[in-house]
Amino acid sequence: MVKTLKRKFIFASMLAVTILLVTLVGAINILYCYSVYRQEKTRLELFCETDGMPEGPSEPGDPLRDNRSDQLLMKNKQKDMFRRHMTMDEALSTRFFTVWFDESGEIILTDTSRIYAVTDEGARQMAQEMRSQGKNTGLYQGFRYLFTDKKSSSSDTSQEEAQPEPGREDGAAADSVFSGELQTQQAQIRQAAGVLVAMDISADRKNMLRILGISALIAVLCWLIMLLPVNALAARAIAPTALSIERQKQFVTNAGHELKTPLAIIQANTDALELYNGESKWTRNIRAQTVRLNGLMQNLLTLSRMDEDSLKLEKEVFAVDPLIQEVWDNFAEPAAGRKISVRIMPDDSGEQSVCANRESLAQLLSILFDNAVKYTPRGGEIEVRTCAEAEEVRIIQSNTLSAEGKTAVIPEDADRLFERFYRADSDRSRKKGGYGIGLSAARAIAGANGGKISASAENGRIVFTLTLKKGSV
Repeated sequence: MVKTLKRKFIFASMLAVTILLVTLVGAINILYCYSVYRQEKTRLELFCETDGMPEGPSEPGDPLRDNRSDQLLMKNKQKDMFRRHMTMDEALSTRFFTVWFDESGEIILTDTSRIYAVTDEGARQMAQEMRSQGKNTGLYQGFRYLFTDKKSSSSDTSQEEAQPEPGREDGAAADSVFSGELQTQQAQIRQAAGVLVAMDISADRKNMLRILGISALIAVLCWLIMLLPVNALAARAIAPTALSIERQKQFVTNAGHELKTPLAIIQANTDALELYNGESKWTRNIRAQTVRLNGLMQNLLTLSRMDEDSLKLEKEVFAVDPLIQEVWDNFAEPAAGRKISVRIMPDDSGEQSVCANRESLAQLLSILFDNAVKYTPRGGEIEVRTCAEAEEVRIIQSNTLSAEGKTAVIPEDADRLFERFYRADSDRSRKKGGYGIGLSAARAIAGANGGKISASAENGRIVFTLTLKKGSV
């Protein structure tokens, strides 16, 4: 029991630590991924609005640069918690390609000077496949792309381009010094109906995975480090409870052994009185109460022994059906006296064997059959079935519920019957001689044998299902 409490304390503590670490790691990575997404979106918007030329102010000899770059970079100086100002170095180090489309959706120009791994033909093919997805933005083969319809913003840009920046020559004078090829490219860009920019985000994804891996590794190390103090403090945390449980077990064990002697003497004196003076109602009452106390002490000692984690039952493989019949023979006469019909039905597939401790299993069956005989109404029915399922053998014992008049005693939660000292009807249980501890002992015995027992109320009957591991003879 003490070891079980310690394991539960460690489990609960480490579960709280796990939830905390997972929450922290998850929140950090989600915020980081969202921040990266915002930065990628900002870059794509900048590249689209500057026709893929984010280098800054125009310089003599390059017709593809204008003062719109300065204005857009100023816009990106606005910061929030997920977006910071993108420097010129970051813009120049970004790997991307740009594709321009005419009004009919045909590609008129490509620019792959900012990325080495993509050719002009590859850029055209990918751009067509990106546009075929029917979305203006998205992901495609490690690229995040954004398509901008230049017509929708042509009125704004035309006004900006129509007013040259103070201190600079007008566009016509500047264009006169450029070659015919560059002038042609500039004209095509200005006449394009839309521009698509695809940015390589493989480096960002690798950084995300790297940060996720590092944060997960740190979380695991923190978890392991926390396990050491939690394990050390667990013993101190449960020490008062463990001491109380140990004292309780010791008291029950000592009381059980101390009471055995006076109960045996009372039983012997009762036999002597009946021998000399004959049986009377007083001797019968003494004998009945002595038997009742013996049963109580036996169940208490069983619970005390089963609560000890160090207790190891010697298990063996044996046929369960002969044991059921053997135990039931002890209750056949009381059942017949109350006109209770009994049906014991072995499994149809043949005799079943289980791997358990035979003596403790016999005690468990005795508890079930004793309860069944006590609480089955006169003329009722008790049924015991054995069935095999996969690697398990089930022993199902059911009986009609006791009743007074028309009201049957059916607990709302049948599983509460296994709680110590719980009785669905305390007055009737006292009359029947029950203490509400027998089924607790039955569950402890089932657990010690690697099995489990459950209860349910079905159609006016109480059903107990004992599940044990199947054994092979």
